[in-house]
Amino acid sequence: MARKLEKRSARILALILAFIMLGSVFAYMFPRSTPEKREVKVKIENIRNCIDLVPENGMFYYFNITELKLLYKKLGSKDPLVNFTEAEATNALRSSYLNTRIVQFDSNSIQEFILAEYGYYPIYFINENDSKVYFAKDTEYSIGNYTMQVSKYGVAMLNEISPLVIGYYPLVMEAAKNLNEGRKTEYSGYLSRLNETYVFAFFTYGNHTGDIVKLNQTNESIMDFFFQGFRYNFTSQRYEKVWGVHFTQNYFFTELNESEKDFEYYYFENFDDGFSVAVMGDKNFTRISAVSAVPKVMGFIIKEVEAPQKE
Repeated sequence: MARKLEKRSARILALILAFIMLGSVFAYMFPRSTPEKREVKVKIENIRNCIDLVPENGMFYYFNITELKLLYKKLGSKDPLVNFTEAEATNALRSSYLNTRIVQFDSNSIQEFILAEYGYYPIYFINENDSKVYFAKDTEYSIGNYTMQVSKYGVAMLNEISPLVIGYYPLVMEAAKNLNEGRKTEYSGYLSRLNETYVFAFFTYGNHTGDIVKLNQTNESIMDFFFQGFRYNFTSQRYEKVWGVHFTQNYFFTELNESEKDFEYYYFENFDDGFSVAVMGDKNFTRISAVSAVPKVMGFIIKEVEAPQKE
C-alpha cells in the first residue's frame, strides 16, 4: 500500500511540476480570485487592431484563450484542436521576455494574445483583463502620452494601455509612438473582415508576404497579406481552416476538383479589391490542418503588347 501511495504522490508531483514548468494553458481553465486592476489610459477594443502599432513584415500568432476554454469544456481535453492550440500557445508563452524575473502577471486572467516575431525579437500584446502587473523596471522613458518601462535585460513594457504590451524595447517604443500618432493600416482592415471566433491563427503582411507564402513557381510576390485561422463550427460540428489573402495581382480563389479536395466542404469568396476568403471544413481535424489542405488559386497575367509599326 505504501508503494502505491508513493507512486501516486510521484505522479501528482510530476503533474504539478509540468504545469509550473510549461505554464500550461490548461492551468488557465480554473479561475482564481479576482486580481487587482491596473490603471489603463487607452483600451484597444479589438486586439487585432494592435497590428497598426508595429512594423510590417513580422510573423504574427494569435491565440484566443477564452475560446480555448470553451472548446475544452465542449469537446474535451483530448480534442485535437484543443491539444494543437494548447501546445502552440504554451510554446508561444515560453519566452525569455516573459521570464518571471522580469515580469509577473496573473496568467489565469489571459483572454487572448498576439505574439509578433521579427527574427529573434518578439513583442506581445496580451489581453489579461487589465490585471495589475509586476515589472522589474530599471529605467523608464516618456513617449508622448505614455511611459515605457525598461528592464536591465532590454525588455520593455507599456502597461498604461490594454492589451498589455511587452517585448524587445525598440519594438515597444515604436508601438508607443504609433499609438500616439493614431496610426492605421489597411491590414487591420483585412483582419476585421475575418472577425470570427478563431482559437488560433497565423498571419503576416507587408512587402515580403509573397516571399513567405509561395502559391506559384515564380519568384514574384502576388500578395501583401496572408491569414490562416482555425476554428470549430458548432452548427456543422466541423473543424474549419480559413484563409484570407489580399492579392496584389489578378489572382483569386476558385473551385476545387474532387481529386484536389481531401476534406468535406469548401467555399470561397473573392472581392473587387483583391481580398479573397476560403473556408475548408471537415470532422477530421487532421485533414484540414494538413499542409495540402489549401484553396485553389488561379490568375490572369495581362501583358502589354506593342502595336505593330506601319510600313
